[in-house]
Amino acid sequence: MSRFFFFLLAAWSAFASLPSFASGGSYLVDDAAITPASHCQLESWTQFRTTARSVTTVPACSWGAVEFSAQLTGGVHAGAGSVAPGAKWQVSNGSRISTALDAGVTVQGGHVSGAIAYAASTVQLDAAGRWLFNVNVGATHQKGEPTRRILGGGIEFAASASATLLAEVLDTAGAGRTLQAGVRLPFGDNSIDLVVGRALGQQADHWINMGLNLAF
Repeated sequence: MSRFFFFLLAAWSAFASLPSFASGGSYLVDDAAITPASHCQLESWTQFRTTARSVTTVPACSWGAVEFSAQLTGGVHAGAGSVAPGAKWQVSNGSRISTALDAGVTVQGGHVSGAIAYAASTVQLDAAGRWLFNVNVGATHQKGEPTRRILGGGIEFAASASATLLAEVLDTAGAGRTLQAGVRLPFGDNSIDLVVGRALGQQADHWINMGLNLAF
């Protein structure tokens, strides 16, 4: 009980300090992993874009094979804050291949402004588990726009016990392609992220993400 109380208090404190803005996640391509059953995590990051700055926190807790989350985002120069509740069901967790199904909506200004659903798979490419490949296939819908297919792929390489390198690309039909690369620095069950990204196509932009991930 004390773990969940501390987790909820931390999540609320982070949300209460946010200005108002909505943005995407720190990583473009999701893996198939979830928080261990009956445990929680808090992923938070600051994003510095060419046109805006935002802060996002994502509290998540798992019950059995399902992880429940709520992405809370705020910032400056880009509209009102948002909350994006979601659920992720880990369908399989094999020794080399894992798969999960994820779905969620975005609520902004008291109204649903978007929705997303996709399948995420993680493939361990070597026996030591140093190379992982993540792939996402699904669809996203924003209010007033057509539903769009999303297809993403990402590679992770554990260069050492204290550093993992990442590179990923996400293609959204009719909207363009987005690229990111960075490093994750683990300490215990927690980690620090530093990611740079660039969007191509209709909304060309670039950014830097600085993140902190905590496990409870």
